[in-house]
Amino acid sequence: MVNREKIEDYFYLGIFLIAMLFALIAIFNLYNAINMLIGNFIEYKYKPIFDAFYAISVLAISIYFIKVRLIKK
Repeated sequence: MVNREKIEDYFYLGIFLIAMLFALIAIFNLYNAINMLIGNFIEYKYKPIFDAFYAISVLAISIYFIKVRLIKK
């Protein structure tokens, strides 16, 4: 038989995973919206440059958060 604390742990883990899924979907939508915004306000010949800088900055921020939050030494 499963005790009450174990059920609560599973419940909170499930809520956490659902919240992380929604956050991941929101991040992808934000990335696409900012990319479209760059396309609307930047002249077409400069768009690849801004896209590259935007992608590099997102990658750098992601690596930073992975380093700080997930890899704790």
